[in-house]
Amino acid sequence: MKIHFNKKTTQIDGFSTLIMVIILTIVGLILLTGFQAIVNSLKKNYLIEIQYYRQFNLASSSLNWAIQQTWQLPTEEWQCLSDAQYHLTACIKKSRLKVDNYTLVRAQADDYYLYMLTHFADNHLIIEKGHWLDYCPEKRLVDCE
Repeated sequence: MKIHFNKKTTQIDGFSTLIMVIILTIVGLILLTGFQAIVNSLKKNYLIEIQYYRQFNLASSSLNWAIQQTWQLPTEEWQCLSDAQYHLTACIKKSRLKVDNYTLVRAQADDYYLYMLTHFADNHLIIEKGHWLDYCPEKRLVDCE
C-alpha cells in the first residue's frame, strides 16, 4: 500500500536553507576579520621588534667603534664623533659618579642609546668588562642629555 502525500508548495520553501547560508557567510566573515586583526597585530609587533634589534645592533657597533677612536680629554660636555659611512655616532664626557674617575661613553642609533663606563688614558678609552648599560648611570637625567 502506497501512501501519497499531497505536498503543497509554498513561497517559503528553501527559506531555512537560505538563512543557514547567510548565517554561515556572516560567521565566516567574522572569523576572517578576527584573523586579519590578529595578523595585523603580529605584523606590527614584528616590525617594532626588527626596529629595536636594528637600533640595538647599531648602537652596540657604535660603542665598539668608540673604544677604538682617539679622543680629546673628556670634559663636562659631550664630545661626539661620527662615521658617516656606517652611520655610527658616539659621544664621551666626564662622569659625575663619585665612585671612580669614569668617562661616560654614549653610543646612539636614532633614538636608542647605550652607555659604557670607561677610564681614559693617553687619548684612548680603557674598558672594563661588564660596564656597558642600556640606561644612563648618572643620578640626574640632565647629565645624560
